[in-house]
Amino acid sequence: MGNHTATPRKQPFESSLTEILSSFWDHNGRVMMTVHRGNWKQAPENSLAAIQYSIVAGADMIEIDVQQTSDGVLILMHDETVDRMTNGTGAIREMTFRQLRELRLRRYQGGANQPLTNYSIPTLEEILILTKNKVMINLDKCWDYREQVYEVLQRTGTVSQALFKSTASPEEVHAFLNNKLEQPLYMQILDDSNPEMVNEIDYICAMVHPQAFEICFEYEEYERISIEVLERIKQNGCRIWTNTMWDSICGGHSDIISRVDVSEGWGWHIERGVNMIQTDDPEGLYAYLNE
Repeated sequence: MGNHTATPRKQPFESSLTEILSSFWDHNGRVMMTVHRGNWKQAPENSLAAIQYSIVAGADMIEIDVQQTSDGVLILMHDETVDRMTNGTGAIREMTFRQLRELRLRRYQGGANQPLTNYSIPTLEEILILTKNKVMINLDKCWDYREQVYEVLQRTGTVSQALFKSTASPEEVHAFLNNKLEQPLYMQILDDSNPEMVNEIDYICAMVHPQAFEICFEYEEYERISIEVLERIKQNGCRIWTNTMWDSICGGHSDIISRVDVSEGWGWHIERGVNMIQTDDPEGLYAYLNE
């Protein structure tokens, strides 16, 4: 079903948002690469440096995780606490931005054994300014404060390059997307939390008009990753996104197996019709998409 060499991609260091958005809006277009939490093998996850390294690696989109401080500042952190990634402890929602800014990020994906770096926790606004007119951004972990996130997107002029996502009902999503001055981009997640949605794709598309569906699956036998469901998604004019960071969300067709047998990794997804892949190995996936 897929041919990853059909359309030449841009070269690294030549990130063009115009080309990226043109590809994104072509639901039958080339396979696009999303870098998970930034290129964390080069700098701490969700840091400004990790985002910059992702751009250099040729990312089309960068997935970031957004949390909110006690004084309402939107910052980047995957966990609800700072324990894993910094030299501090505590819940982000109970800390002020000033307190968070004094902390230092740990290397890579953090943990007590990883050394501290000179990087601090960035704000969402800083990330959006860095990536403006360069690359798309995928907004994770922030559905509960989506209105506040949208305000920052508007303020920075980045609504058109930022992709919201959630497992929420079509009615809830519609309420958010409706009557916005500038229409946000949206991707519907299909996972174990909403198995009934696999039978509601046509309704979701009519109600919400998502640009893509993100599909998480532990086993490839799951209906949501079947050829029939993927075809229905594409017939509705949507892109198909899968994740290859670890086995349990991609039926074992992961970054790791891609290094051994790419036809069972990234190639498996592309052959099935997937045209957006989120990875922890941007250099490897970029090389594969351009071989």
